[in-house]
Amino acid sequence: MISNKNYLIAFLSLVVVGLAFVTWSEYNQMIKLRAQLADVDSAALKRELAADKKTIKSLEDRLAAMRGRRNGGDGPQEAGDGPGGDGGPDRRGGRFGAFAALSGNPEFQKLLAIQMKGRISATYGALFKSLNLSPEQLTQFQSLLADRQQAMMDTMQAAREQGINPREDPDGFKTLMSQTLAQSDQSIQQALGDAGFQQYQQYQQTLPERNTVNTLQQSLSYTQTPLTDDETNAMINLLAQTQPARAGNGTAGTTTGTQGPGIMALMNGGGNAKVTADTIAQASTVLSAPQVSALEQIQEQQQAQQQIQQMMRQANQPPATTAPATPKG
Repeated sequence: MISNKNYLIAFLSLVVVGLAFVTWSEYNQMIKLRAQLADVDSAALKRELAADKKTIKSLEDRLAAMRGRRNGGDGPQEAGDGPGGDGGPDRRGGRFGAFAALSGNPEFQKLLAIQMKGRISATYGALFKSLNLSPEQLTQFQSLLADRQQAMMDTMQAAREQGINPREDPDGFKTLMSQTLAQSDQSIQQALGDAGFQQYQQYQQTLPERNTVNTLQQSLSYTQTPLTDDETNAMINLLAQTQPARAGNGTAGTTTGTQGPGIMALMNGGGNAKVTADTIAQASTVLSAPQVSALEQIQEQQQAQQQIQQMMRQANQPPATTAPATPKG
């Protein structure tokens, strides 16, 4: 009886030892799994942290650029070259700081080249048609126009790096830009010949008027009174004759003397001519009543845009500080 009892105790002891061994093994395995999971989680967290840091850096860069656009004061500014072409742009110069920061970015350069190509085609399409160039000549001319645009941007950046502020030193900026454009125009003249270059210069001087007439053409294209070619040319001349005197700091007419678009306008497709009260009054000799009505709508849009820009400039002004009152006695 005792012997059987001893066997039972020995058996139970073996079972306990076996269970303890199994438990110990499972515990060790669990520790290993936890360590592996910790490594995986750590790697995932590191990847997420790196992505978050990259996002934060991107947001900080964008915020810095926005602050520069809002508070900067070192960039060129011209009257009449803002959106709509009829009022001063709502720029404080910060955009050029952002441009400088991105100028070495290959992706930015590629996007800029695509944008520039499309803008050149839209701006100079009518000139391309009238010049009647061969495919090879057209490609060369388009390339020279793109080089001209790039040269202007490079010159503006160089002026900024040299401390030449167009508003504080308009003569210095005008001299620097004139040298750049003279070289570009010389290459264009060699490509087009004297007659073609003269046609190009005349077209260049009327870019703001052509852009405004293009807007009028589009607004009338789906009506019963679309603009004819003769009406288009007459309105370009009329707008050129009724433009107000350009006020500015000497940089407005850098590219074409006292007429034509200024530097900033050229860099943005030529700007837009202002539809004045005199323009409306004389338009009835060229346009029909529905066409004059469409022109008046463009005038209203330009005036609204000018008022919006004025309100935005006022909103960006720092709040006026009140001097502390002098105590009496």
